[in-house]
Formats: sequence, C-alpha cells, structure tokens
Amino acid sequence: MLKPAIPATRRASLRRVALVMLLVLVSTLILGCQPLIEVVQPAAPETTAIPVPALATVAPDERGVAVMGVDFDPPLEAGQLLASGGVTLLVALENQGQVAESNVRVTARLFDPSATGTAVDLANETVTVKQLNPGELRVVRFTQVTELPIREHYKLLIEVTPVPGERERADNVKTYDIIVRAAE
Repeated sequence: MLKPAIPATRRASLRRVALVMLLVLVSTLILGCQPLIEVVQPAAPETTAIPVPALATVAPDERGVAVMGVDFDPPLEAGQLLASGGVTLLVALENQGQVAESNVRVTARLFDPSATGTAVDLANETVTVKQLNPGELRVVRFTQVTELPIREHYKLLIEVTPVPGERERADNVKTYDIIVRAAE
C-alpha cells in the first residue's frame, strides 16, 4: 500500500514545529541547570579595636575618595548573561573629603586567582572621572565585557587612585571573589 505524499510546504511546516519543540526542550534543560554566580567580598582581617574616648570628636579629612561597592548590569545570573551576551561593571565612588576632586582614576582588574605564578588579567580598564564634588556618590560604568574565558572562580580588584593629600587609603581598594557554582 502506498502512503500519500506529504506536500513540500507541509513538510517544511512540520520541520519548523519540530525544531521549535527541540529548542524549547533544550532551553528548558539548559535554563533549569544554570550555574549560580556569587560575588563575595573577602572578610577583612580581624583587628584589635582601639578604645576611643566617649566624647571624641573626629573631623573629616580634607581630601579623600573611596570605592563604596560594585554591581553588574545585567545582574550576574547565568541565564541572563547567556541571553544578553555581556555584562557591564558598575562601581560606586564617593568623595569623602571637603574638596572637589578632578581626574579621579578608577581601575578594574578581573583575573583568574588560580593561575600559577603571576595573575594574568582577563580584563583591565581604567576610567577617569572628570570631577567629583565633596560628598558626591557617583556610579562609574565600565565598558561591557562580552568575551571572557569560562572559569569557576574570578577575582575582581577595584582601585581608585588616592588624591593628593589623602590620608585614609584603606578604602581606595576593594577585592571581590566571583564564584560560579553548579546548580543544585
């Protein structure tokens, strides 16, 4: 017994439906098993507290800038990173002094901490903020990163160059561990 021939347009339509179903199945499997990405700031070493008299008055430093924190656009979610094709680093800076600062340089370095010997930069960029007024908090956007080698662990180092006369420099550098974990 001969089977009736399926017209070419019907075959093409069936192929498209099968392809869409396959893509839905694959994306469900992939998105359901996305790794988790966590950004962790390493704990500061314990220090011995210096007793301060109860009536102490602390005058703010005349000059000083600080790295306040980081964020990512889009947020570090594996599914969104795969869909968007890249991520932009956002760094919050604050002028903690009493003087407007100009040409404030902020550097972001991303590297593989497990590399033997000297760390090799996977990404390294410096952005200059033309002016940062006293008390101003500014979010600095770095160039979108689209192609990075896949690692389970990255280290992100953010550094703002100290301004002339700055005394407190501990807050000029922040380091973050970015850990990629398999989905549970």
